[in-house]
Amino acid sequence: MNKNYIARMREKVGHDGMIFVTAYGALWNEAHDAILLEKRWDSDVGWGFPGGYLEYGDSPMQAVVREFKEETNLDVEVTRVLGISTNITEKNSWGDAQETIGIGFEVKKVGGFLQKDGTETLDLQFVPVNPEPKMFVPQAQSTMHRILTENKISDKPWLREPGD
Repeated sequence: MNKNYIARMREKVGHDGMIFVTAYGALWNEAHDAILLEKRWDSDVGWGFPGGYLEYGDSPMQAVVREFKEETNLDVEVTRVLGISTNITEKNSWGDAQETIGIGFEVKKVGGFLQKDGTETLDLQFVPVNPEPKMFVPQAQSTMHRILTENKISDKPWLREPGD
């Protein structure tokens, strides 16, 4: 199996700080009162958005479409940008310093059927947004809050700095 982009770069850089970009999507149910979320393999607490790191050569839109297919078996199309956030970690769970720039998209389903991959995604559910779902990390919780309070109707994307 080929190593992913992050593993290949870490072999060259070691634990020094690096910048990575992620793309994730918010897919609403038909009633627009629940968002598709995943239980992740790397966390026992809360939910995450389907998405993942960009590989070299990906556009953020290509990455979110690819990750949705890999993790949920759904074919999606990007409908709009929700916002951009950044988070700096001096030591992640692998012992590496990194800055993660996250780009959020609203997506719509265009094909496929819902099926977890069983590796990265252990469960998939349309989770009601009232009350606000508990997310697996503070950055995802802040993102969920912004989606629900600032982006539900507005077309204006948000920008979030570390600590926001």
